[in-house]
Amino acid sequence: MSAYVSNLLVLPDEVLLEIYKYLLNPHVLYSFYGVNKRLNTSITDYYRHIPLTDVTFEQFHYLCCAILPKINLHIQSLSINNCRSVLQGKIFSQYFSHQISQIFPNLQKLTLVCFANDELERFLQTLNNLETLNQIEIRDVLTPHATLFQYVVTTNNNRFTTIKFKTSHLDIPLNPCLNILNLTITIQTIEKLSHLLLIIPNIRQLNVITDDISLCELSFDHLSPLIYLKHFTLRCCNHFWLLEEITKLFNKIPFVEYLSLELSSQDSGFVNSEQKMFDNLPKSIRQFHFLLRYYYDNIEDIDYDALLKSPFPIVCLIDENIEQALLHTVPYQFPLLNISSPMIKQMSTCDNYRNLDKFFDYLGMTLTEIFPIITRCRRIKEIDIQYDREDELLSVQEPQKLPTLPHLFNLKRIWLLHPSREYQSFKSILQIAPNLSELFIAFDNLLPMFSDNDLCQLLGEHITHILILRTTAATPTVITEQYIPNLFSIFQRLRHLQIDVTNGPLIESIVLSVVNIVKQYSQLISLVVEGQSSCDELKLNARQWLVANTHLTINENFDAEYKEQTNRFLLWM
Repeated sequence: MSAYVSNLLVLPDEVLLEIYKYLLNPHVLYSFYGVNKRLNTSITDYYRHIPLTDVTFEQFHYLCCAILPKINLHIQSLSINNCRSVLQGKIFSQYFSHQISQIFPNLQKLTLVCFANDELERFLQTLNNLETLNQIEIRDVLTPHATLFQYVVTTNNNRFTTIKFKTSHLDIPLNPCLNILNLTITIQTIEKLSHLLLIIPNIRQLNVITDDISLCELSFDHLSPLIYLKHFTLRCCNHFWLLEEITKLFNKIPFVEYLSLELSSQDSGFVNSEQKMFDNLPKSIRQFHFLLRYYYDNIEDIDYDALLKSPFPIVCLIDENIEQALLHTVPYQFPLLNISSPMIKQMSTCDNYRNLDKFFDYLGMTLTEIFPIITRCRRIKEIDIQYDREDELLSVQEPQKLPTLPHLFNLKRIWLLHPSREYQSFKSILQIAPNLSELFIAFDNLLPMFSDNDLCQLLGEHITHILILRTTAATPTVITEQYIPNLFSIFQRLRHLQIDVTNGPLIESIVLSVVNIVKQYSQLISLVVEGQSSCDELKLNARQWLVANTHLTINENFDAEYKEQTNRFLLWM
């Protein structure tokens, strides 16, 4: 009896569309474009929005040579990402910088991720006469660029109406930016907010973050009302807001419909029975989301009943140890949550926290203590534990029987930078998070895991992207080349490796160890090693240095650079 031989092309379109969902957009294009007309037609939706991420050096060249120029008229948005395909911006510019407007005439949105300021400026200079390009998002700029805001505003002949900066503090332009309708920005201090509001009179949607401490009293009296502003979010947790200040701000946004505020205060006017804040809200409000970290002198100032009965009901979580209260409207509608262990125990049902993306802690909570967060926030994408006391190593006694946890299908990333040893708790999280793939961890926290076979097996099954950060001062174990074989024997599915050896060994030994062993591990796409180098040959021509010192040959598909601006060695394979 002969065996039946089938192939992909006999499958109906409905099945093909389901298969595509398991692949990243560029992998769909790379794998199926050009096979035949039917497959080209079936992936038409993937032509419009192209995030060029997580591709190999060879795949990216093929996309730029053979695919993007052929589907160019369909492309509406592009994302160029140096985070994983670490030299992508450079290679993209080599192909298209001289003719972007001709090749991508219908481009509407551009996203640039992980650029240093010099390469970002060079890239922005190529954006001219793109008539439909009116949206730009810039994330994770690696080096300071204070004038980036002004530079972007004037790019592409002043056509940008939507600008999103997800990066460090920026200087605000002096002149009005009349073209900006939608802006996301981080400003250094809240005092700069009034100047920002002054230069964007036509703004429709505004998202502002400020994290630096401010002690000044704010004034908005000199501003004209922003009559077009409908959507406003403000995150400012390091200024003690007065009720009077927030009232004056409300007067300048009279027609806002969606308002989201994350604030800190010592003013009892926010929490007492009078509830004056709600009396002063703009009458146009349709949705109001409020988060307040309240530092109280007298806990009796907080009127719980009045908060719950307010027009937008508010719950209050108390930590009497630090004399803080966290108040928030329900359901909780903010992407980030940072609360103490006593507050966690007062949290209500999971329905109120279903939209939480990330839990962040730097106050000393353990992994076990955040388990109640996990049971309530089942759509969480990221857990970030960054507590690091230089004078102590946390000694954590894990419970003999850990609680049963729900499956976390959305959890993708864990930061584990606190110096405690909670490997049973970590195992529990790995076991209930099937899509967890990114681990950012201090090396002295990672090293003891090498001797736990069960944990190593779980790590090997899950992790494809690992960032090994510099050691903590409490336990100064330094990563050296001797640990690299152990690393790759555990993380056998690794595609992206980043190692920070700042204040440790020179990077040459780490780079050579990784490259020479990675010959056995073909899945690795990118290597980033951050630290000092004493090798002039590496700094001058990193690619040639690798050819001279490793198994890599001049004809192989890879690129490498050493960026002195950031002290980072980059390898893309």
